[in-house]
Formats: sequence, C-alpha cells, structure tokens
Amino acid sequence: MLPYAGWLSWLIPTVGSLFVPLFFKLGKKIGEWYSVAVVAVAAVFSVSMIPEAWGYGRQVIKIPWIPLGGGKWIEASILIDPLSVLMASIATGIGTLIVLYSIGYMAHEEGLPRYYFFILFFIGGMTGLVMAENLLQLYIFWEIVGLCSYALIGFYYRKKEATHAGIKAFVTTRVGDVMMLLGILLLFISFGTFSYSGLAEILHEGAAGGSLDMGMLTLSLLLIFGGAVGKSAQFPLHVWLPDAMEGPTPVSALIHAATMVKAGVYLVARMIFTVVPLEVFSPAMLSDWYLTIALIGGFTAFFAATMGLVTSDIKRVIAYSTISQLALMLTALGMASETGLFGGVFHLLSHSLFKALLFLAAGAVIHAVHTNNMDEMGGLKRHMPITFWTSLVGILALSGVPPLSGFWSKDIIITASLEAGHVVAYLFIIGASILTFIYSLRWLYKVFLAPPSPHVQNHHIHEAPPVMTIPLIILAASAAVIGFGEPLIADYMGIHPSKPPLLTYLSSAAILLIGGGIGYIFYIGGKVNPESVRLSPVGATLHKILLNRYYIDDFYYKAIVGGLDKLSAVIYKFIEVKIIDGFNYTLAKVATAFVQIFRNIQTGESNINISGFIIGIAILILLFLQFLLG
Repeated sequence: MLPYAGWLSWLIPTVGSLFVPLFFKLGKKIGEWYSVAVVAVAAVFSVSMIPEAWGYGRQVIKIPWIPLGGGKWIEASILIDPLSVLMASIATGIGTLIVLYSIGYMAHEEGLPRYYFFILFFIGGMTGLVMAENLLQLYIFWEIVGLCSYALIGFYYRKKEATHAGIKAFVTTRVGDVMMLLGILLLFISFGTFSYSGLAEILHEGAAGGSLDMGMLTLSLLLIFGGAVGKSAQFPLHVWLPDAMEGPTPVSALIHAATMVKAGVYLVARMIFTVVPLEVFSPAMLSDWYLTIALIGGFTAFFAATMGLVTSDIKRVIAYSTISQLALMLTALGMASETGLFGGVFHLLSHSLFKALLFLAAGAVIHAVHTNNMDEMGGLKRHMPITFWTSLVGILALSGVPPLSGFWSKDIIITASLEAGHVVAYLFIIGASILTFIYSLRWLYKVFLAPPSPHVQNHHIHEAPPVMTIPLIILAASAAVIGFGEPLIADYMGIHPSKPPLLTYLSSAAILLIGGGIGYIFYIGGKVNPESVRLSPVGATLHKILLNRYYIDDFYYKAIVGGLDKLSAVIYKFIEVKIIDGFNYTLAKVATAFVQIFRNIQTGESNINISGFIIGIAILILLFLQFLLG
C-alpha cells in the first residue's frame, strides 16, 4: 500500500478540483489533461490498498476532529477494508476513463473549468464517502455528492429542462437524506458514537447480553435505508433519475457507474458488512429491515424495467436499467445471507463496468448523430463499428448472457433468493431480468441494426475519436472477463457464497430463452411488428401508462408540489397578510396617533421653544442637586 493511500485517494481529487480553474487559465488542453492526471493518481492510490484489504483485512486510521468536552472527540477516520477499497477503486478507476472520454465529448462545450471542477469534486466526494469510518463523516461526503450531482445534471443551465432536472434530483434525494440523518442521530443518541467499529462493538455486546432495544435499532436502520432509497433512485423516490439525463453524457456515466447512485447500495452493504454483521445479527433479529429492503428492491427492479420497454431516448432506457439493476443489488442484500451480500456487491462491480460502457457508447452515438431519439437513428453499425461491438458486449453483459459479467453476478442474486426461500423476490428478479433482455435488444436494434433513418442519411456519420473509443474498449474487455474472477473476488471480500443449485441455471436459461426470444421476434428478427402490438387496444393503454411513468410524476407535481403551492398561498394570505402585516400596520397606526398627540406641543414659535429648553435645564439641575445631596 502506498503511504497515506487511505487519505490521499479522496484528498487528491477533492483538493485537486480547486486548482482546475488555474490550470485552465494556462490552456484548455493543460486543464483537461491535468484533470485526467489527478483522477488517475487517485486511482493508483486506491488500487494500491487492495493487498492491505485482501481477505477481510481491516485497518482504521483516526485523527481527532470535533471536541466533545471531557477529553472526548469525534474523530475523522478512514476505513481500509475490502468493501471500501473496492468502491474507491471503482470510483477513481472508472472515473479516470470517464474524465479521459470527456476530453473528446466535451471538446466544443462552454464552461469546461466548471465542468471539470465538479467532476473531480464529485469523484473526491464519492471516494471520501466510501473511505469514511463513521456515519457523520459519511453524511458530509454524502451531501457533497448530492451537491455535485445537482451542479452537473444542471450543467446546461440555459436549458430550462436541465435546470429543473438538477433541482428535482436535489429535492427528491433530500427526502431520503433527512430520513438518513434522523437514523444516524438516533444511533448516536442511543449509543454515543458515529463510528462503525464503535457501533458494532456496542451492538454486539447489547445483543449478547439481551439488553439491546431491537425496535429502536430496526427503526434507525429503516431511516438510514431511506437515504439509500433516495440516492439509489428506488421506488417511490426514483423519479429524479430519468430526468437526470439532461446533463452531459459523461456525467450520466459517472452518476450511474461510479458515484452517486452506487452510494445507496454501498450504505446498505456497509451496514451489513460492518455494523450489523450476519454472524452477530441473524436474519430473524432484523427481519423487518431485511424484508423492507427485499420488497422495495424486488418491486423497483420489475417496475423500472417495464418503463425501459417504451422510451425512445437512448439515455433514458439505460437510466431505467440503472434503477432496475440497483434494485436487484438491494434485493440481494435483503436476502440476509453471505450469498446475498456477495451477490449485491459483485453485481455492483459488474454493473459499474457495463453501465459505464453503455453510457459512454450512447454518448459516442449522440456525438455522431446529434440526437437522443432512437427513432432517428438506425444503421449505425456500419459507420461506428467500435461503438457497436463494445455496445454489444455491454448489452449482453446487462442481459446476463454467459460468459459476460452480468451472467455471473445475476446468478448469485438468483441463488440468494432461492437459498432464502423468498418466492416474491425470486419472481421479481426473474421478471425484471426477462424485461431487461427485451429492452436491451430493442435498444441495440433501434440504434445500430434498424434501417437508417432519414436523420442518419442526412448526416455524415463517423466513429468517435480514439480518446472516446479507448475507454469503451477497456470497459468492454473488463466486462467480458471480470466474471471469471468471481472466486478471486469472493476470496478478496472474505465471503463464501453458496454454490448455485440446478434451479439457478434453469432460471437463467429461461430468462435468456424468453427474453431473448421475445426480443428477437419483435426486433432483431423482425418477425412481428412491435407497432401492431402498441396500436392494439390493450397495447395502446399499457404504452400510454408506461410512457407517462405510471403517472407518478404527475401525482407528485399535482398532489405534493401543487399542494404545497396551495398551502403556501393560504399561509401567505392568513399568516403573512392578515396576522403579520396586520400587526405591523396596526402598530404603525398606534405610533402615528401617539405622535400626533405630542406634535401639538411643537408650535414652531421660538419663545415657546426657549421656554421649554429652560424648563428642561431647570429640571435636570434639580435632579442633579438631589442626587448630590442624597
């Protein structure tokens, strides 16, 4: 491990972001390559910690931070263990490729110093979040990540849609953040520490002695899970993520693959991995918490996948996919087993690779055709072969086709649901996976394999420059081989997942046959025209519901936003106008009347003024003499 790697892995991009404007003053290329170098160096420090963390190696480094009095401190601390190092390596490693890609994608954009400042600050915030060893420190970085996402989603601030999307993301995730903060404070009030290790020790002793209030602990964990629901865009706080596609495509890749949305999954995994470990807290002890995670995750996985079937925006399809895949990770964690824990974390790694790949491939396509609408694409395989073949790897990995990464990680999630005997979660996983394969093939067909649209025919389409295709190739190669490292990663994590039973393989085969078959019939093979289904009475109704996102956004805008607007109007009318303003006006009238009484004394005649002055002096002299004579 390199010296001070735990600190420098997040300090380098965080502090380095402050110097971005200075380097851009020296030149655009200097500023861009400085940004790449900063994140790459942070990645080197992150990866250097892997040997230290291997096999559940664990190291905590602390320094005094906030004095509490009586010689006690809240300490700033970092945790070097398999989970934190894996997450830091993902954030900085994939972050490096995304920043490199940005040189090509953002070449002709305005506001580049602002863009790269927030990108580096974003990566630094996420790395600091996963390296933190206490909940207070984690929460500070959690909010930094939220701030950066707001700034980057709304990067094109002259566009009303982008500004609104940034605000929507910020406000929606705040709902979960408030719940999370309440959960953290409840734990601190109850146990007097924010530290993971401190909480684990106290909770372990309480559980062993039978003195632990499990209801309070469950409530705290449920509130903290609320933060994960917001950050990882789970139902019912999922509405911000599709609109976040208004930001630049590299930002979408960073949010979905390396930073923000992974924070929620990490938080739940951290609780299970460190604070309430399975060897101390059996599934029965925290059954309500685990069941909530499993049901919200399973439902969201299927729910989001249905919306991915109908949207025509190349990035929004991938966004719905992200919501669904994050939900699969949480479903796995909700199975309350080592297999589920490993499945959730391994799928997080797998997803980071193929999701970054798909977003960057989508960016290359948008860069070439200047539209996000898949109906205006088609026939791009011939013009953009590197983008096509790397996209194919990403699509097949997302769909769980062997031997690519998604196949291995999804099989572990299916195994965890079977092992737990959780039939509802199992059915949600299978259903979501079938739909994933269908919309993935639809995406591939519409973008690359369909007949060229008039829009494509009227443009000179060309492959993206090397600075954009090199990250695609690296990510595609990684997504292709990482699955073979499953035993090695399990050994690194110090987790021993169960071997998949025969039913797992049969389930995977069913997913591929049903999902792939439907996708082939409707899109790749062109056996059935999907328009004929969409225009049928049932199909038209379903299509409208899905296209309008089940009208959940409409409900939020009318019931919550509209309701708050009406409440604000009532408060303004009765409290602001009638009470506060009424009091002020009444006070002014009383003061005016009071002044009017004394105003008559001031006649403006000099003899009266002089008389008043003499009388006043005489009174003061008498008072002074009385004071002296006692």
